[in-house]
Amino acid sequence: MQSSKCNILEIYIDYKSKHYENLKKIIFDNNLSDKIKKFQSYKSTTTDTFFKRSQGIIIVFKFNGVVNSISSFFSSKDKDDCILILDQLEDPQNLGQILRTAECAGVKKIILPINKSVKLSDSVMQVSQGAFCNLNFFICNNLRNTIRVLKENDFWIVALENTEKSKNWYEIDLSGRIGIILGSEGKGVRRLTLDDSDFIAKIPMMGKINSLNVSAAGSTILFERLRQITLVED
Repeated sequence: MQSSKCNILEIYIDYKSKHYENLKKIIFDNNLSDKIKKFQSYKSTTTDTFFKRSQGIIIVFKFNGVVNSISSFFSSKDKDDCILILDQLEDPQNLGQILRTAECAGVKKIILPINKSVKLSDSVMQVSQGAFCNLNFFICNNLRNTIRVLKENDFWIVALENTEKSKNWYEIDLSGRIGIILGSEGKGVRRLTLDDSDFIAKIPMMGKINSLNVSAAGSTILFERLRQITLVED
C-alpha cells in the first residue's frame, strides 16, 4: 500500500463492496485509518464511474516519482544501471504495460519526451498495476540532447528497431550502464534518434506480420538484459 514516491492523501471505500472487510483490514494494518474520508455506496457518490472500475476503493495520492533533472539518474552505484527511453509512444495501455514489465525486469528509470508522447495518466497508472510507484521518471524537452547527456555520463545507447544495420537483440551486450530506446507504435524509433544510438537491435520475425506490439518487444529486450546481467553475477 505504501511507497516513498506516493503520498496517500485520502481513501474512499465502498462499504457495499464484496472486498470491503479485506480492504479495511489492509488499511488499518498499514496505519492508514486516518486517511479514510468516506464510506460510500456506488449510487450515493459522484465518483460512481471510478468506483465501478476500482473494486470498491479509490485512493487519492500525490506522486513524487518525476525528477526535475536528468542528473538525478546518475547517482546510482549499480554497475548495471539501465534507463528505458520511450520515443513518442501514443497508447496509454502500451505505456502502462511497459512500466509493469520494466519494474519486473529491474529497470527503475524511465525517460519520456514532453511533446508528441503519451502522458502519465490515471489509465497508465491503472494498467501498470502499481509498478509506477517503484519507478522514477524524467520528462525531457529534447530527446536528442538528453541522449547526448547520457552518453557524456558513460551510458551506451541501444535502440530497438528492425533495420539493415540491426543486430539480433541477444547479440548485443546489454550489461553495464545502458539506455534502451523503444519507438512509437506506428513509426518506431525516429531516424535522428537511431543516428544517435550506439547500437540498433532487432527481433527477427518468422510470421507474415513483420512487427511486434511495442510492449511485447520491450519485454523481449528488457528480460534479455536481465538474463545477461544475471549470468554475469552467477
